[in-house]
Amino acid sequence: MRAILTQAEREFAVSDLPVSAVLPDLLQALETAPQILLAAPTGAGKSTWLPLQLLQRANLSGRIIMLEPRRLAARNVAQRLAEQLGEQPGETVGYRMRGENCVGPATRLEVVTEGILTRMLQRDPELSGVSLVIL
Repeated sequence: MRAILTQAEREFAVSDLPVSAVLPDLLQALETAPQILLAAPTGAGKSTWLPLQLLQRANLSGRIIMLEPRRLAARNVAQRLAEQLGEQPGETVGYRMRGENCVGPATRLEVVTEGILTRMLQRDPELSGVSLVIL
């Protein structure tokens, strides 16, 4: 079974996701608002579709950090996002957790656990080089 979808297949497969309906408004809000709250039910595409859309469509110069509190979930979400790009974790999408670092110089979207995000904030409260944090 083929794991990598073409762009057309990805567009078709997500047309029913609830978050796809709000993407234009969300992209516009990112241009002007320092904080945005998006509430959507489980399975809406918040973790598996939206971060890639923001990575590709939002005008963000820095990295995107996405919090995933549990270690297994962080690894699995990063793996799924990387698969959707036809890549391995550590390329465009990576993850970091205690004792495990799978990011590289080209990583633009990092899935991190709470402990990693806390340490990042302690070392650099302004999160230099980070354009967006998804909680």
